[in-house]
Amino acid sequence: MGLVEHIHPSIAEANFELRSVQFKFIGASFAFFSLVYLASMILSSTLKTYRNLRTKEKIFWHLAIVRGVYGVFCIIIGTWALFIDTELVKDVVYATTPTSHFAMTTTVGFFIFECAMILWSDIYYKTFNMLLNLHHWLSLVGYSLLIYLGSTHFFGTRGLILEMSTPFSCLCWTLLKADLANSFFWKANQFILVHAFHLRSVMEFNMWYLTYQHWDRIWEAMPTAMFVPLYLQLVLVTFLMTPYWTYKKTVQMINPVDWNFEDSNKNKTENGDMKKSN
Repeated sequence: MGLVEHIHPSIAEANFELRSVQFKFIGASFAFFSLVYLASMILSSTLKTYRNLRTKEKIFWHLAIVRGVYGVFCIIIGTWALFIDTELVKDVVYATTPTSHFAMTTTVGFFIFECAMILWSDIYYKTFNMLLNLHHWLSLVGYSLLIYLGSTHFFGTRGLILEMSTPFSCLCWTLLKADLANSFFWKANQFILVHAFHLRSVMEFNMWYLTYQHWDRIWEAMPTAMFVPLYLQLVLVTFLMTPYWTYKKTVQMINPVDWNFEDSNKNKTENGDMKKSN
């Protein structure tokens, strides 16, 4: 029995080979994450910490919650792919399962939502985070091609485990905004987060090892349109993104500063110094 049967039997019975079915699940995923964002707006308004945030920080707050929910989903799918699935490994290029289809369409729906919000935010606030944009747009392109070509679900599902750091990263930021950086809970979460990034590196090199194991099949059958974004993304996360984020989160564990809104930190420090002088 696959994982999706435990979610809802109708998912396992869906014909994911049809474009209409794929678009239906992608649309449902986009709608779900949009509703999570909306629910965050409604529920967070009851929190004093949230009400004290600037508008841009409130948007980031909601996105953190959406990303955290998606991160939990990825941990579940990634764990299934690594330790339970026995079908995808039979053909690392073209094998698919209802669970892998569900995971891939859900992921594309999330990244459509995510990239749309990032694009809107960057245009409206005239900001640009190159690593974040590069990672998310490449992910959107890669997973979209994966669905379109019906290929590489083996690596696609296993790659989701790299989002294991996301829920802890989101919690880290929200706790910072709540002025709980000195609490035991924040320090414990940050400790887990840093080691989650260490485990990301382990899994990334495991992906390279799996590539080595199945290289003949990959070279023979994997479409070039799938090969290029897959290994471009893998090179970037292995040798640039994960090491950089591991370093930043380790520094943040020692010096709890929100570098996403450094001007806000500066203003808070200046206001604190002014109060002391008064």
